This record gives sequence, C-alpha cells and structure tokens, in this order.
Amino acid sequence: MEYYSKLSDKGQERLETLLSQADTLFSYGWMREAMFTELRNTISHKKGYSHFCSRLQEEKELMFITEYFISYRSTLQNIIDECTNPYEDEDVVVGLAKERMTLIGEYASKPLSREWDRVKVTYEDSWKAFARRRDFKSESSLMELRSFLHLVDKISLITDILNKREGSYGLNLNYANYNRYTLKKDEQQKMPRQKLKQILIKALDMCRAFLWANTSMGVVFAICKEDYGFEDNASDFERFMQEVLNGIEVPLDYGCPQNTIASARQSGEYLKHPISQWQMYTNETRVFRLLSELRLQLEKAEAEIKEKNTKI
Repeated sequence: MEYYSKLSDKGQERLETLLSQADTLFSYGWMREAMFTELRNTISHKKGYSHFCSRLQEEKELMFITEYFISYRSTLQNIIDECTNPYEDEDVVVGLAKERMTLIGEYASKPLSREWDRVKVTYEDSWKAFARRRDFKSESSLMELRSFLHLVDKISLITDILNKREGSYGLNLNYANYNRYTLKKDEQQKMPRQKLKQILIKALDMCRAFLWANTSMGVVFAICKEDYGFEDNASDFERFMQEVLNGIEVPLDYGCPQNTIASARQSGEYLKHPISQWQMYTNETRVFRLLSELRLQLEKAEAEIKEKNTKI
C-alpha cells in the first residue's frame, strides 16, 4: 500500500488496526442520528427557523453539521453513480472493498485523522468535541476540513454498503465474490491458539472492570471469531476459556462455564450478528466499552509479545 511505507512503526500498527476493524470504526450511523436530533431540537425551538439561522452563524457544532451533510450527500450520489454504472469486467463490491483499503491508507496519513479516531459511539458527544476544535473562519482550515470529511464519508459509505447497512442505499449488488474475498482474508488472519491464549490472559486481566456478567464473554467470543479467526464452536470456546481464565493470576469475578455463550445470545440479540451490525440491535454502552477496550488491550498484548520475540 502506497501510504504504508511512509508511516512510522507505530503508524503502521495503527493502519493495520484501522484496516482490520474498519467495519466497526467507520460506522457512523449513530453520529448522523445524533446530528439529526441536534438539528430537530434547534429548529423546533419556539423561535423556529430564524433561531436556527442565527445560531448557525455562531455555533461550531451547527456549522460542522452543515459541512458534514453537504459532503455526505454529494459523496453518496457519487458512489451510487459508480455502483450503478460499472465497467463490464468490474466486480463492484470487491472493487469497493479494495478502494476502501486505499482510502483508509490515505486517511491514516491525514493529521486530522488522529483527532477523528476519537469520535466514537462510546462517547456520543465526541463529534461535538471535534467540531468545537475547528476554525471555521480560516479558509485554509475549512478547505482541509472539507477534504477530510469527503474522505471520511467515502470510507463510511463504502463500509455501510459492504455490510448491507442503511438498506445499502437502494443498490442491488451481488455479494458472492466479496464473501469469498472476505473469507480468504479471514483465513490469512487466523491466529495460532496458543498465541491467542497468551494475549487473552493479558487483555482480560486489564479489562476486568468492563465485564458485567458471565454473559459478557459473548463479546470476547465475537472478537476471537472475527478478529483472530477462532473457528471452533461455542462449546469449544468455553473449554478454551477455562485455560485462559486459569492463566490469570488474580481470578476474574466472572467466568465462562458451559452454556455461557448460548445464554449470552439468548439475552443479547446483537450477539447473533456480525460486530459491524451490533449498533442495529443494541445501544448498551457497556457492550461497546468492552468491545473497544478489549480490542485495545489485545493489540497491546500482541505488540508486547511481538517486541519480546524480536529481542530474543
């Protein structure tokens, strides 16, 4: 990838994370809904539209909403045009997946992306914090923001289409080749069982405060399957977790006994779906906090092992 070699070691690790977790990290349906709510609340003010117009000139949050949706609408139309008018030898969905990889590489090289990384569903007002830090009176800053939003919108819209969200924006696409393409990538990302056990021991020890019951192990199972290629069934995972939990020096408050995953799926509909679709089935903050923190700690644990092995 063109941008990869230009990044530092930490920058390359960040890019790898962005690519591997793109389906979740670039999902912004929650943010668009929050922006719509903000607009509705402003326009429904007793002074109505005139109040909205006066605030638009004063408040960075509303200026940001305006810039975002101008970019969003134009970018969406461009993508729809590309998808509905493909070349004969082009697989549209696989093409979108490959284009997203290139765009994420470009995203990782942008200075604004470091701040945008902090816009997350686990902190619903994070987009407001990003907006308040912008200088809308500077022409150069505004141009930089518009270019960046166009890039973010394109990545997020492609992500929605790849995951069949938002009704795939009315597009009728064939996903057969993309499913095979994804399966091939997953096989390449499979982690050896012993290594997965090592990093889980470290990561779960650091995430104990984010666990709320035995059923929270359903989140752990989902991450192991999607991020690390754990292929065995729920019963095998529960047996595997006994080895993991026995390796943690100070026992956790919660375990993973037989039928834990079945119980978790029964109480949490979201666990029956890919992680990228969880926002459609739950708004529980604790779920996304555990998801985010466990992924972070797993990455740290994997990096520590990698660094240790290079010194041997």
